[in-house]
Amino acid sequence: MKDRSLQIENRKAAKPLSAAAARAARRQFVLLWAIATWLILPLLEAPLRASDSSRSSNVTTVQVLGVRSSSEADYSRVIIDLSADVRYTVGHQSNPERVYLDLSQAEISPRLANRRIALKDALVEQIRMATDQGSVTRIVLDLRTPVRFRVSKLVDPERMLVELSRPPDGVASVEPTPGGTVRGAPRQIPRSERPSSTSASPQDTQSSGTGGSRAATTPGPHTYGDAEKVGLNYAGTSPPRNVLLLGLSAGSSYDDNVFGNNLHRVGDVDFLFGPSLSLHRDGRLLRLALSYQPYFRIYRRASEPNAVDQTLGLDAAYQTTSRISFRARGTAYYTTGLFQPGQNGEFVPGLSSPSSLNNILYTPTVRQLTWSSRIDASYQARVHDSVSLFVGDSRLDFIQQGSNLRNLQNMEERQAGLLYEHRLSPHTTVGTNYLFEDIRFGLDSRTLVHSAFLSYAQQVSRSLTLSVFGGPQYSRLHEVVIFSVGPFRFQVPIFQVGWNWAIGATLAKRLDKTVLELTAQRQVSNGGGFTGAVVGFSVGASVRRQLPGRWDAIWSGGYAKNSSVASGFSASEFQSETAGLGLERSLTERLSFRLGYDFLRQRATGQSPLFASFDRDLWSAQLSYRFHQIGLGR
Repeated sequence: MKDRSLQIENRKAAKPLSAAAARAARRQFVLLWAIATWLILPLLEAPLRASDSSRSSNVTTVQVLGVRSSSEADYSRVIIDLSADVRYTVGHQSNPERVYLDLSQAEISPRLANRRIALKDALVEQIRMATDQGSVTRIVLDLRTPVRFRVSKLVDPERMLVELSRPPDGVASVEPTPGGTVRGAPRQIPRSERPSSTSASPQDTQSSGTGGSRAATTPGPHTYGDAEKVGLNYAGTSPPRNVLLLGLSAGSSYDDNVFGNNLHRVGDVDFLFGPSLSLHRDGRLLRLALSYQPYFRIYRRASEPNAVDQTLGLDAAYQTTSRISFRARGTAYYTTGLFQPGQNGEFVPGLSSPSSLNNILYTPTVRQLTWSSRIDASYQARVHDSVSLFVGDSRLDFIQQGSNLRNLQNMEERQAGLLYEHRLSPHTTVGTNYLFEDIRFGLDSRTLVHSAFLSYAQQVSRSLTLSVFGGPQYSRLHEVVIFSVGPFRFQVPIFQVGWNWAIGATLAKRLDKTVLELTAQRQVSNGGGFTGAVVGFSVGASVRRQLPGRWDAIWSGGYAKNSSVASGFSASEFQSETAGLGLERSLTERLSFRLGYDFLRQRATGQSPLFASFDRDLWSAQLSYRFHQIGLGR
């Protein structure tokens, strides 16, 4: 009964809105939206006019009739038979090595049965073909070694000739191309644009669309130090490029514990409705991705959790010279609650979150703003060596916050790091990473963390990738503990230092109809609003499988344990188990349907807030419609 009274007291105390925090949240959200609008409006004006004029003209689609090849010891030729003349661009990507051709307004002939051709060639391993929704056909030549290549056109009949030879210095290069556009060569591809897996597109990193009130990223340094999580995409997936996408989602879900209170569980049905806007622009020097999604959520009986959830993301990369590139990212999540139904109209492919906040600790139903930003600068020192410097800032702001000491506290984490990478081979990369973190919890707790990591990444095969990192972490905690003795209140400063070994690994298997991802990680992170710094351990698995009848099945599960760095009076521990199942189906070319189930169980011990322990089940159904996409040109 005492615990119940304390929970009611905490809820009453949390109702008054902090005017200063609300104004700060609105200013941050409006600032990011203004920057995004300022960046995209100049880019949209000309492409939209071009898109209107192209729709009014009668464009003939060219067919790829066949692909032939011949080879010698140090020379190979690939001939692409066409039904008519075609505009094209040529590109080169490393790690693994490959050359690709993008044919505009082209499609693969139905008579051409094989979309993947294996070769017994000293230079070319296989040839892959795919056509995206924008009528752009990509032909990819997977290489066994760096090559010098030249692309030319032949007539009577129309065909394209790709000539490849082994360069004397072992470095890939391109000879002058008579016609067409060369992309990605001979300049070095910046690290921010390199794909993490082999596919028919150089932009294969994609949001998994599993929803959630926080960014779907694993906190802390990864193999490449950029805190990105690769989505569950099939091998050969070709996401749309240079397009503006408009979408609309509507659905309903049942939550059996709306308020996150196990003693007095309240179940209710909610209705979800929201539009979405996504932009992806991939230019020669500037790459831009933007996504904005507001969601209106209304419960059938309970009115307190009714809200408008909003997510906004911006990712821009700029290549200043052949060796220097910059990348800026920002995200803002203004949400209520734990679960959001899976979003088929997910963020634009290539848009990743820079968040370093702890996403394996779950807060109850509280209005919150998550704000993250990060800037990377990369320098390609030599062909096989690159150096990167990055700074970032992430904040978790609970808009409604009471004065009770057991309530959630705002979090802020600032990061800075230096990363060096060396490519041992076309499929293997090693690196070293120094990371500095300044974690602040409320007004009285601050933890400084210094980390040194070694990393290793390998493309084991065309479908299997492995990455690991590990190293020591030094943390220094400073906090003020307040306790009462009779009528007196005392503030006691506490200083604590410690060493911790961090380690993590990711294994991904990507096939045409199945993708599997396994992750494991242990390192110092923030306490997600419950406490200061924690030592977090987590393991997780995700599987996506293409089923008969145009269905896709997604399974996920995970276990996490977070133990606070502080000991004694302020020590806390959290354990959580999660599981999820989703079924997705494309009803038409633009309309898709999703059924989902998500489960969460979290238990807190020590000096954790009473409301940190709860169980929740969520069943959801959602329809997503994608309007006609607007092409932005090549």
